[in-house]
Amino acid sequence: MSLFTASSRRSFLRSATACLALPCLDTFATAAGDLPGPKKRMIFLGQGYGFLPDFYPETDGRFSEIGLTEGMSPLKKHQDDITLLGNLLNVGTTNPHSGSLTLLTGAAYTSPNSIKNTVSCDQVAAEHLCRDTRYSHLTLSTEDKKGHGDRCLSLAWDKKGSPISGLTTSLELYDKLFSATESKEAVMRRIQTRRSVLDAMKVNAKSISHQIAKTDKEKLDEYYQTIRQVELGLKKQLDWATTPKPTAPYGHPDTIDGESEVKLMFDMIALAFQTDQTRVSSYMMPSQSVLSSMGITIPVHALSHYNISEERAVNAGYRDKKCTELFGYLLDRLKEKQDVSGQSIYDSCIVSYGTNIRSSHGIKGFPLFLSGGGIKNLRLGESIILPKDTPLANVWLTLLQQAGLPIDRFSHSTGTLSEILA
Repeated sequence: MSLFTASSRRSFLRSATACLALPCLDTFATAAGDLPGPKKRMIFLGQGYGFLPDFYPETDGRFSEIGLTEGMSPLKKHQDDITLLGNLLNVGTTNPHSGSLTLLTGAAYTSPNSIKNTVSCDQVAAEHLCRDTRYSHLTLSTEDKKGHGDRCLSLAWDKKGSPISGLTTSLELYDKLFSATESKEAVMRRIQTRRSVLDAMKVNAKSISHQIAKTDKEKLDEYYQTIRQVELGLKKQLDWATTPKPTAPYGHPDTIDGESEVKLMFDMIALAFQTDQTRVSSYMMPSQSVLSSMGITIPVHALSHYNISEERAVNAGYRDKKCTELFGYLLDRLKEKQDVSGQSIYDSCIVSYGTNIRSSHGIKGFPLFLSGGGIKNLRLGESIILPKDTPLANVWLTLLQQAGLPIDRFSHSTGTLSEILA
C-alpha cells in the first residue's frame, strides 16, 4: 500500500516490528474542499470513589463567579471548559463498594454477585463512531480495582451484558498502538535500552519529511517527541518495577506508579485519537496506586471513611486535588493535539469523568464532570445542580445523541437533559 492515499486519508510508517499510524497531514489531503469533517470522539473515565463533601460547590452558577472549591482548584486553567453535574442517580445501584459496576450501563441489581448487566454506553457509541477505525474501541482498565467492584474487568460491557477485558497497564497500551509484531519481552528490552520504535523507521520518516509542508513537519516532530516521552515514561516504570519497595500494611500493584501510569495512559489516548486509530475510549482508573505514588499509606477504602480522623480527612483532600489534577492533565493533552482541520482534538471530544459514589459511601446525588467541544451548546464553565435523583442514563442518552447516534433511549433513561445545553 502507498504511504498516502486519498481514499483512507491515513498514513503509516512501517518497519519489521511496527506499523506506526501518523496524524492526518494537510499536505496529503486531496483538496481543501475534500478534507474530512470533524469526527466525534468520546472518552469515559471512571474514578470508583467519590469526594469529600466540601469538594462540591454549594450553589450552581459559573465557576468564574462562584469560584472553585479547594478540591477542584487544580482545574482553574480549565474552569471555562468543564461542567459539573450534581444530583445524579444511577437507578438500581445499591452497593457503594462497586462504584463502576454499572456506571456506563445503568443496570439494576440487588447484589453485585447476581447482577445481569446490560450493554455499556461506550460500546453503543463505538458501534456507531468506530466503523472505519483500526480499533473499534480502546478499553483501558487497572489491576487496582479498589472501589470499582470485584466483577469489573473494565467499565465496558458487551451487548450480552458480559464484562469486556481492558488493557491494565501503559505497557500493554503502548504495545497495542506501536508494536505490531514484537513480543512483550522484546518491547520491554527495547524500551529499557532507550531504543525507540521510531529508530527503525528513520529512513521512511526522513523521506516523508522532504515531501511535507513546514506546518506538517512541526506536527510530525511534536508527534514523534510525544512518543519518545511516552517511551521514557515507560522506561522509568520498568526500571522501578525491579526495585524493591518498602513493606506496606496493605497490598498494591508492585509494578505501577499510579500517577505516572495514569498520565501515560492519557498521553496515549490523545495519540490514538490524533492518529484516528479509534474514536471511543473508556478508562477504569486506579486509586490505591495513585495514593501510593503520593506517599499516602492509608488504604483508599479506609480513606473513604474520612470522618474517622482528621488525618484521613486531610489526606482525602489531597487525593481529591490529585484526581482533578490528573483530569486537567488529560484536557491539556487533548487541547494540544491537532486534527487535519487544525482544530484541537479537544474540540471534537465528548469527555465524561465520574463515579457512582458522592462522598464516603453515599450513592445518591453523585457528580459527573463533562468537557469537550464535541457537545454542542454545552453550558461549559458551570456547576449545574439538576433536579433531585436525575437518572444518569439521561446524561448518557444526551451525550450519545450529541455524538450523532440516532437513538431515543438508553438503559433506564426517561429523556434527554435540556438543562445542560444552552
